Amino acid sequence: MTNLTNAERATWEMIQENYEAIPKLSISELANLAHVSLSTVNRTVRKKGFAGYSEFRYSVRKKELPKISGFSTEVLGAIAKNEEELLQTIYNISAVEVEKAVKLLDEAKDIVIFAQGLTVNVANELMKKLQLFHKQVNLYDDPKQMAYYAKFLNEGELILALSLSGENPEINLAVKIGEQHKAKVLSLTTDAESELTKHSDVSLIGYKSKLEVNYFELDVHSRLPLFILERVLVDAYSIYQK
Repeated sequence: MTNLTNAERATWEMIQENYEAIPKLSISELANLAHVSLSTVNRTVRKKGFAGYSEFRYSVRKKELPKISGFSTEVLGAIAKNEEELLQTIYNISAVEVEKAVKLLDEAKDIVIFAQGLTVNVANELMKKLQLFHKQVNLYDDPKQMAYYAKFLNEGELILALSLSGENPEINLAVKIGEQHKAKVLSLTTDAESELTKHSDVSLIGYKSKLEVNYFELDVHSRLPLFILERVLVDAYSIYQK
């Protein structure tokens, strides 16, 4: 839960623990339950992408938990969040953008992939699959290496940038450098308005659930949306090749 204060983190954990009760809880009742102020509750849900507690409570009311026997309410809630990311990412995918992405892959003489953190797992899988098509692909996750190799890119070469938020400053710096050298940019992210998408020729946009729980001071958010985008991209490219 990066960017949350201790009070906001405690509030979000309380929300997750009482997720099913949220539609029935007023902001005052939730604040009392979490032992925080009303403003803390509002700040917490705003940092999670909602306009305020009213919008958040309405969104929870609309989401029905999957009907799977044998699981606790908490586990069903976790399943629902993954289901939401899966379905919304698929619904978000643009056939037009996938066709453009496939064309970029096919025309690229060389491909460099930029990714960091857990996203490297998605990038590594993507690299290995593209290499099966005899594409020249290299993966860089070190900031200095990304910026260094971006300087040697030119027209006809492709940057594949993978970033969950699209706001990774080190990836975006390397992308801008490559862009200045006329390289094309294909991005996989979950924010259509991010800095990364602004500097991309083509972007495939997934969906990141705002309700994911992260109890650590590290970026361990689910990369499920990126894995789905990667799978669709490779499958589409495979069909194109055949």
